[in-house]
Amino acid sequence: MAVEGGRGSYARERVPLTAGHVTKARALIRKGEVPGRGLDLVDTECAGLVLRVTRNSATWLRKSKAGTVRIGDANIISLAQARDQAERIRLAVPGLHQPKAETRIYEEVLRRTGSVEEALDAAWPEEEPETQTAEARRRDGPWVVGDLIDAFLAWKLPKLKAGRWRASYEGYLRHPEMAGLSMVTVAALDLETMLGVRQRLLEDGTTKRSAAKRVIGQFRDAMTWGWREQPLRCRLVRMEFPWWDRLTVDYASGTRTHVPTVDELARTLVVAERHRSLGQTEHATGAGLLGALWAVVLTAQRTGALVTTEVGSCVPQFSNSLPGWTAVGWPGTVMKSKLPHGLPVPPDAWAIIERYRQEDAWGREKPSPWMFPSRRGEGHISYLALNQLLARLQGLREGKPDPSKADLFALYGIRRWTPHDVRRGARHVSRRASPGRGRGGHPGPRRREVRRARADRRGHPPPLRPGPARGAQGRGDDPVVRGDPRRL
Repeated sequence: MAVEGGRGSYARERVPLTAGHVTKARALIRKGEVPGRGLDLVDTECAGLVLRVTRNSATWLRKSKAGTVRIGDANIISLAQARDQAERIRLAVPGLHQPKAETRIYEEVLRRTGSVEEALDAAWPEEEPETQTAEARRRDGPWVVGDLIDAFLAWKLPKLKAGRWRASYEGYLRHPEMAGLSMVTVAALDLETMLGVRQRLLEDGTTKRSAAKRVIGQFRDAMTWGWREQPLRCRLVRMEFPWWDRLTVDYASGTRTHVPTVDELARTLVVAERHRSLGQTEHATGAGLLGALWAVVLTAQRTGALVTTEVGSCVPQFSNSLPGWTAVGWPGTVMKSKLPHGLPVPPDAWAIIERYRQEDAWGREKPSPWMFPSRRGEGHISYLALNQLLARLQGLREGKPDPSKADLFALYGIRRWTPHDVRRGARHVSRRASPGRGRGGHPGPRRREVRRARADRRGHPPPLRPGPARGAQGRGDDPVVRGDPRRL
């Protein structure tokens, strides 16, 4: 039943509109029975759609808080077409669409030709990224997934710390599953599509669960950035809630407890040296990579910083009290702590590392400025090269046993270990070699407390010990590392 409005307003009735209501409206006009100023039939099946009936015409309108848009004459536009136009108006992107002009074009072309397809092509031309140049698409939109990823990485990568994470971050967003969506418009993506991507990542048998979590997590980050920073180009202006937040991968990294023994590390070094080439199709292990493997075992340094070691940062004979020792330094930009770091290396250990650097230099016109140079190009080796070397020695391909390759670790009685396990092993050996002492060979809390108590009884302060200073470097007798190097 129509509800009478105030003076000068239209009567209003909310109903699920049907073709019968349109026929009834025409009959009211023909018979002159339109009540008052007119009647608004509000469609409960399509948000904002109104059929306004006056003495002279029946007109489709789309009403919202932003204003009223005239869709067209009910004698030209059917109910189904009016609902379609109302939805297009709702989804229209401000600044890119002008609904009042586009609906006027739609009505005129439909009146003149009677073809819905021609009317839609004239008023609402579909955006086809495939027919646009990449430059025009990135400037005007609509962005495809490949455009979003390129723009997001250009914004994100400079904010990441240089090194291993920056190098691998892009790889997760370039995963083959994501590459398959590169020409899909961002606005066309939906939860169902991405749930399928997640399922394939988890079930393809080649992608680890941890990697799948990174792929999905970084996709969410890219979508959130596009939604907030580039909504016009991504056509996400009307997106009220980020559906991609529902994409998750249940994974939590475990705690590694494996500690390789000294014998296992020694066997690994011998095996790596003996089996530099594992077959005709394998790349031979370069001297720079072997030197880095020795350096990992001898120094227990993190590989991300170790592989960036420059020859100029290695200071021989840095202390008169430690003849033959070499101080190796790293800037804070490559250290996890963000602080400069120095490490003293004994003569015998440094001789081995230096031997491999010189072996690499023999095959070059000019020696490399890196302690662990790559066989390809002028740069240093990647931290990933160490992991790949250990994987080859274990007969692994993409993290899984390859039946065509021998597992040299198993053959020589070596348990599997990673470069980071060496740090845990070095700490374990240090504690065994220095009973009653804390981490790194320094006196533990209980030992320091006893020493202070004895000093108090004697009436003089306890002797000073080198503190855990980070990054100190110098020549002569200046300390360069935490603690006394002679205790290493």
